[in-house]
Amino acid sequence: MKIFITGSSGYIGSELINYLGEKHEIVEYDLASGQDILDYEKLKEAMRGCDIVVHLAAIRGPDKTKTFSDYFKVNCQGTFNVVNAAIENNIKRMVFASSTGYYGLERGVPYSKPIKESNSVITQHLKAEDLNCRDCDVAYSTSKVIAEQILANYGLRKKIEIIILRLGPIGGKKGESWGIDGIKLKMENALQSLEKAIITDKILWYEAFTITDESENVDLSKAKDILGYKPV
Repeated sequence: MKIFITGSSGYIGSELINYLGEKHEIVEYDLASGQDILDYEKLKEAMRGCDIVVHLAAIRGPDKTKTFSDYFKVNCQGTFNVVNAAIENNIKRMVFASSTGYYGLERGVPYSKPIKESNSVITQHLKAEDLNCRDCDVAYSTSKVIAEQILANYGLRKKIEIIILRLGPIGGKKGESWGIDGIKLKMENALQSLEKAIITDKILWYEAFTITDESENVDLSKAKDILGYKPV
């Protein structure tokens, strides 16, 4: 397949290219190379002839230097541009890297356990007094919720297949703990889930999957049953 990857030189993107490069033709698209997902015409032209889009470009995680306006432009408007460019190019499927931040899994933000796809987002079950977090934690979380709802508009109307992967926290230096309540994600599991979403022969018009390492606080059954995800 010919796979278009936004955020191709980023933390996950660079690893994904190495992971898929010998199996598929990759078209890279990244701001570091002057390729901006907010430049719609350039984005649409670069995507021409591709089979699948993997959308990784985003402000990655809470960043206290970023405002909600920053998150909205990149994570929401950018996603709107990517899905519309894909539809105009008759691309059959878009795989979107969302986040467990969708559920509110950020410092100082209460979340429901176990995490599963049917859980309410923070705007549906929390009050202002429940939060003990920074502005950027809420901005990041809500930007992922908004981006997913943008994609729902197209997937539910069968304009393009939409597969959403709500990836857990990836990272941590050697010997350093990361994630919240032990919820985290090895890079190899992230890459496995992305490949399975790319190559599945199932028709998934709009499906979201939680992707983390094994954890008593996370229900991974949907990803295992439908995508064949096997965390290691």
